[in-house]
Amino acid sequence: MKFKTNARCAGCKSAIMGAVTNKFPNMKWSMDLDDTDKVLECHGIPDDEEKAAQIIKTIEETGFKGSWIR
Repeated sequence: MKFKTNARCAGCKSAIMGAVTNKFPNMKWSMDLDDTDKVLECHGIPDDEEKAAQIIKTIEETGFKGSWIR
């Protein structure tokens, strides 16, 4: 699953990655700050609306915006 974020720098990326890794430790995460959408990607799981909502909530709890890219 992929998520558009409003991260701007390595510090933003670190905050978001730390939060999602802590909340969902069994998932593999990556984030591309070079992409215009600052994409956060969760690898190896199928699209799931409930899980996407949980991930967006976690992003928002760090003070950033997130939206699921379907």
